[in-house]
Amino acid sequence: MPDIGSLFIQLFSGLSRAMMLFLLSSGLSLIFGVMNILNFAHATLWLVSAYLTYSFFQFFSSFWGTEPWVLIPAITLATGIMFVFGMVIERFLIRRMYPRELPEQLLLTFALILILGDLIKLIWGVENRRIILPIEPMEVMGSFVNPYFFVIIASGCLIALGLWWFLHRTKYGKIVRAAVYNRDMVSALGIRIPAIYAGVFGLGVGLASLTAGVFLPIMPLSLGIDMDLIIQCFAVVVIGGFGSILGTFIASLIVGIIYSFSILIWPDGALAVIFIILVTVLIWRPWGLFGTEMRY
Repeated sequence: MPDIGSLFIQLFSGLSRAMMLFLLSSGLSLIFGVMNILNFAHATLWLVSAYLTYSFFQFFSSFWGTEPWVLIPAITLATGIMFVFGMVIERFLIRRMYPRELPEQLLLTFALILILGDLIKLIWGVENRRIILPIEPMEVMGSFVNPYFFVIIASGCLIALGLWWFLHRTKYGKIVRAAVYNRDMVSALGIRIPAIYAGVFGLGVGLASLTAGVFLPIMPLSLGIDMDLIIQCFAVVVIGGFGSILGTFIASLIVGIIYSFSILIWPDGALAVIFIILVTVLIWRPWGLFGTEMRY
């Protein structure tokens, strides 16, 4: 029987994983909810962002050392660049897919995975990369915990609140929600739908970039990690309901915590447990826990 310290560590690890899944899946869910685009390359854009953040951190560290705060300008710069890159992808590639069927969307985004993967190999090589920050672990309930996990959990909660505030309290967020319900009516009011789509896609990629930077100190970068993440992200989005930010947040908590405790009890079947939950939800509510026909 695991002691209370081990259970606390697993809970803490599960919450951290849940925040990572939420930060990454929220962009995926937002893009689909507004644009009806399944961006299969979302995690690969996350991986490109992580390598970009790593390069900026190495550059800034040559001037200021490897202090934890140096990560902040690196994340900010990488997120800004990836936001613009996301808008460029929407403008020149994704926009052409709006009248097309789902298989063609998946084909395009899968091609992006291959192209971006080769781009990573050309620029950064195939070696694993990692940022190591000088942070000492702290003792909690007889176990040692990396204090950086508190930063991750706090970041996830703050971004969840920020997304809710953006969608429900800002003029642009209300326009985005209105476009989900009736894009023709929004367009009739003189609001340019393509500009909204470009902004939403850029925001989704920007969220992925932010996630990559926040998790860089605890997760080594390696080729192929994006494919593992995108499968789990789709599980989160399907369980929570496509297009529902609240559903994505709740589903991330469910998947993250259950996965963490499953590793403790049944290591080889931890991922299988997640998909058993996914199948159960799909049988009970095919549109997900919080998904509806009118998504927000």
